[in-house]
Amino acid sequence: MKRSNQNVYNENNLSPLKRKVFWLITLSIPIIFLIVLEIFLQLINYGGNLDLFIEGPEGYENYLRCNPNVARRYFTYQSIVPTPPKQLMLKIKPSNGFRIFVIGESSTAGFPYGNNASFPMYLRRILKKTFPDKEIEVINISMAAINSYALLDLVDEIVEYQPDALLIYTGHNEYYGALGVGSTQSIGNLRWLVRTYLEMEKFRTFLFIKDIIAWLKIKFDAILNKNNIQNQSATLMEEVVAEQIIPYKSSMYEEGKIQFKENIERIIKIAKARNVKIILSELVSNLRDQKPFISINDRYGNADSFYQKAKYYESIGDYIKAKEFYIKSKDLDALRFRAPEEFNSILHSLANKYNVPIVPLVDYFEKESPHELIGNNLMLEHLHPNKDGYFLIAKAFYNTLKAYKIIDTLWNDINLDEEKNVGITELDSVYADLSVKRLKSSWPFVPKNKPNSFFTDFVPSNILEELSIKILKDPEYSIETAHMDLGKYYEEKNQFDKALLEYNALINSIPQEVEFQINAATVLIKMKKYDEAFNILKNSLTYRSTSFAYKWLGQIELLRNNFSQAIFYLKKANLQDPQVVFNLCRAYYYKKQVIEGDNYFYILQNIAPRSKYYFYLSRLRTLVKNNYEIPKIEIN
Repeated sequence: MKRSNQNVYNENNLSPLKRKVFWLITLSIPIIFLIVLEIFLQLINYGGNLDLFIEGPEGYENYLRCNPNVARRYFTYQSIVPTPPKQLMLKIKPSNGFRIFVIGESSTAGFPYGNNASFPMYLRRILKKTFPDKEIEVINISMAAINSYALLDLVDEIVEYQPDALLIYTGHNEYYGALGVGSTQSIGNLRWLVRTYLEMEKFRTFLFIKDIIAWLKIKFDAILNKNNIQNQSATLMEEVVAEQIIPYKSSMYEEGKIQFKENIERIIKIAKARNVKIILSELVSNLRDQKPFISINDRYGNADSFYQKAKYYESIGDYIKAKEFYIKSKDLDALRFRAPEEFNSILHSLANKYNVPIVPLVDYFEKESPHELIGNNLMLEHLHPNKDGYFLIAKAFYNTLKAYKIIDTLWNDINLDEEKNVGITELDSVYADLSVKRLKSSWPFVPKNKPNSFFTDFVPSNILEELSIKILKDPEYSIETAHMDLGKYYEEKNQFDKALLEYNALINSIPQEVEFQINAATVLIKMKKYDEAFNILKNSLTYRSTSFAYKWLGQIELLRNNFSQAIFYLKKANLQDPQVVFNLCRAYYYKKQVIEGDNYFYILQNIAPRSKYYFYLSRLRTLVKNNYEIPKIEIN
């Protein structure tokens, strides 16, 4: 049967203009669809805010904070997504400010400790002590399982926040960190492709498509019983590895070196273009006490064989030869969780090329190690330092900053070692110890097919272990919350010295969080250490005004017979609080300003006529008006 030509649309009958319009409309449909989809996803805020910094929490409107979701840019398949340390940064950099950003991976973030024991926080404390008249900010932009690609991506934003200096300690995650050549998140080894991928993260449509692909991959893997990404016992160390074997000098090994060099070089150029001072650092790892994870035979030798030779030379006292073979063993380890020695060579080459300082960290660690062999004396496992090691990194960066006069030409002399154990408690050590035990209960410290039985085997024997296990199990429960809970626990048992240590750990972790300072001051008040409480509360006002701080500053000044200052503080406190009104009235009476005191006496009469404060003031008022001797000031 012939079709009727009247019902057949024949494009060839269109004029050239109409044909162009036809094709323009046809080609525009998918573009319009994507634009509409992007607008819709923007409106519903799909994927959330992935900016590096977001608004500070309520009460801290003058601050920005590191976005806990920023790592979503780099991680799609992982059940564990790392977060940067919790910290605040002033929105407006003060005129006397010096702002330092520190970028790196898990070692820079302070794993397995909290922020209070990370080397950037150590550095902040000793710099604040060195320059008491400057507003020193040390902002730690570091996360586990990232590498130079993520750091390069973040630096584009960091330079918008007026940094004075950029400190870089990175390199161990170069192969397995997100987007690395051996990572489960790899999209190839073409830098332009990876950079384009990171730029595309700004579009919600791209995030939407990426999430769909990730969801399909997870479901597909689950059906095939492969690669169980949702394994709750898995560590991030397990989840990021795609290529377990990367032989020394192989094509993938060389690609990782190129990736590292070019990304760090680009970071240096970006910082220099903004006149930001840069300090690089050598990388250190556990040579003596970490045997190779995977040893293979190739033309460069066998990692296990070199490790045994190193042990032999150490046993006969030839420590120079032992160090040489330990380094060879580490470099030949085919599972690349420790940066090869060539990375330090790359860092030195870039430092020379761009005339930037480099921290001689290897020398610092070797000098603190027996026979200059870096091992468990400063390391917890293969590469994360213990608290002594982290302090040593801070010390090395501090001395380099000082040597190059980065902050100022004149530096106050301080005893660095006095800060070594400040703000760290037994909870930090117990939590770190259990974190490492959990890590070492899984691959690559045990065979790949052996399940991690740490949680089922370990039975907590005290409150410290109970809290530490809770942190490891519950992603919503943090080391900061544990310090807070432990402080309350000690308070309830009247162990005020121990409670104070926990609150001081929190102050050293997030110095701007006023709640921590109030808790510490409350304990000091209970201990009748009023001068120390006064200093903490006075400092808290630099971050946020609270009625509690004004109330107790006023009461302590009243105890000191500084009546004018007491009145100044108490007037800023909550005047609906009977205790505040009582002490304000007392201050005026003791100052012999009876009329002003009576004003607050009548206020107290209205708000708390039956309180102990009212009856006390009634007697005091009579004494003052009759010029009788008045009692000595006591805290009430």
